[in-house]
Amino acid sequence: MNAVIQAIRESRLVAILRGGEAGHLLDGSRVLVDEGVRVLEFPLTGPDVLDVVTAAAEALDGGAFVGAGTVRTLDDARRAIDAGARFLVSPALSVPVVEYASARDIAVLPGTFTPTEIDTALQAGAELVKLFPASSHQPEFLRQLHAPLPQAGVVPTGGVDLAAARSWLAAGAVAVGVGSPLTGECLVTGDFAALRTRARTWLDGWVAGPVPYRTRTQR
Repeated sequence: MNAVIQAIRESRLVAILRGGEAGHLLDGSRVLVDEGVRVLEFPLTGPDVLDVVTAAAEALDGGAFVGAGTVRTLDDARRAIDAGARFLVSPALSVPVVEYASARDIAVLPGTFTPTEIDTALQAGAELVKLFPASSHQPEFLRQLHAPLPQAGVVPTGGVDLAAARSWLAAGAVAVGVGSPLTGECLVTGDFAALRTRARTWLDGWVAGPVPYRTRTQR
């Protein structure tokens, strides 16, 4: 199993960092990793994000997996991988991106919304899929999906707060993708003490206890 896929399955969380300047994103990533977050996604929609991916991958080497989000084209995929991304996340399904990443042993979570898209992504080589926007579905969708597609590893993303995360995981999601419900405005304001508190609330309030691989030894 790809190491990133394993980390996502074991930690059950993909943290999405967006909205702040490069320095805040990098400092915020350090705080989250210190609190136990193992998988960090930086969407390509922000300025200088590829530079942040490179800096975070170097600074957090061995501490977390760094990936790029909003990867829509092969050019996006190439640039993200060249910048040091260990995984790619897309808002929609692009079979060429899935095949390109899979051929390079780069984990990819294509965006899907329907059973047809999920099955197409799996057949193209994706080990996990992003269900987006998750807020437009109910967890029961996942329970029904797993009857014909039990192998589907689904990561609901979009509008997932802590209560929704518990419901999705209970319904069979392997992980959830979480942005602003986790980070709030902290990456914009630079309030990293508040970010640390928010991270602890998420990780200590997780279903079945704290996320594995906690790196923090004391509070």
